[in-house]
Amino acid sequence: MVRAGGPETLDRLIESVARGERGLASIRDAKLREAVRVALRMHKYAPSGLDALARERMRDRVLGSVRPRRPTLSDRAAIAFEVLAKPAPYAVRAIAIGALCIATVAGATVAGADTLPNDPLYSLKLAGEDLRLTLAVSAGDRAAVQLSIAEHRLAEAEALATSGRDEDALVASSTYSQQIAQAAAELAELEELQPEVVALVAQLDDRFNEQRSRLQLLATKLSADPSTQRASEIMAVVAAPTLAPGLVGAQRIAETAAGVAEDLASQTALPVTSRASPQPRASRTAELVRRNAEQARAAADRAKAKSVKNKNLSDKQRYDVYGDRD
Repeated sequence: MVRAGGPETLDRLIESVARGERGLASIRDAKLREAVRVALRMHKYAPSGLDALARERMRDRVLGSVRPRRPTLSDRAAIAFEVLAKPAPYAVRAIAIGALCIATVAGATVAGADTLPNDPLYSLKLAGEDLRLTLAVSAGDRAAVQLSIAEHRLAEAEALATSGRDEDALVASSTYSQQIAQAAAELAELEELQPEVVALVAQLDDRFNEQRSRLQLLATKLSADPSTQRASEIMAVVAAPTLAPGLVGAQRIAETAAGVAEDLASQTALPVTSRASPQPRASRTAELVRRNAEQARAAADRAKAKSVKNKNLSDKQRYDVYGDRD
């Protein structure tokens, strides 16, 4: 029957069986019956079209892969290195690398502005300060950065003393005095040559005295608690009202700050309480404070030498202008 009827006979049989007009077993030819069975089976399991939900999921998946997203930190770093790798004059590449470093360290410095020693971001804070000091070219710029650093160390010293961290407060106070002395030494170089610097030195003097008055109040407050007695003594050393005699302006500030740093170095020889850190930590603290005192003393000596040199230069300039008129 397959050979006799051909495809038309097979199609009619498939259609009639599918409609239920006749049964599959009624087909006597075995090959024809098998062909109809296979055709019906293929029709039964043929994949149907996607429903609306499946089409929506597929659409979201495709569009999601091309939808723009916010760049991650790794994406920005890859773009930066790709740009820096392109051919460019060395000066341009150096500027780009420098700007990238400044932006990175500045961001970390801002994020860790209120951190204290042993905090995770404190090292980045110090790195940012060192970078700012390195980039300061003129004496006035260096003095401004050093005064900013001194303000940070002073705020840290107050917080550390209040929390009873004596050794850290001692180091912060010593660094504060050292930075004040170095800033005054930078200003001493300009004081005689640039009269406008005199006003800046006067402001520094007022600020220095104001800070020490504030520390005196803190020292009095801490002395009432036995657990912060040593911190009170450290704050009292910084707040000592003695000023360098016979000096004026930046020289007096530098000399006074150096004296405070040296007095703080002598504090490392005082007896410590039972809450003090182990001896190795105390030794490191003593070394840091001693080094700060040496740098502060060098700055004070430099301030006096610069002032004398500038005064001699100024006297020579006046002599060249007025000659023997005096």
